Amino acid sequence: MESEIDFENGPVKEGQPPNGRRHEINLELVKLIQHRESRKFYLSMFLVSIVFVIIGLMMVFQFFQLDITNGWKEILLVLVGVLSVSLSKLIDHWYANDERESDLLESAQD
Repeated sequence: MESEIDFENGPVKEGQPPNGRRHEINLELVKLIQHRESRKFYLSMFLVSIVFVIIGLMMVFQFFQLDITNGWKEILLVLVGVLSVSLSKLIDHWYANDERESDLLESAQD
C-alpha cells in the first residue's frame, strides 16, 4: 500500500524513473554509506601505516645495533599494544558483518 508521500505524481510504471521521496531517501542512504566506508578506509590505512612504521623503526634499530633506553622500551611496548588492539578492531570491522550498514541497506530496499 503506497501513501501520498511515496509518490508525488502517482505510482511509478515500468520503464519510468522513480520520482518520489522514497527514491531520494534511498539515494541519501547510499551516499551516507559510501561516506562512512571512505572514512573507515582512510582510518584503516592510517592505522596500518603507523604499525608498519613502528615495526620498520624497530628493524632499523636492530640492524644498526642501536640500544633503546628502558624508558623508551616501555613506551614503545605500550604503543605497540594499543595499536595491536586497534588493529584487531579494524580487522573485526572489515571481516565481520557490520549491523549498522546492514540496517541502512535494508531500509533503503523497502
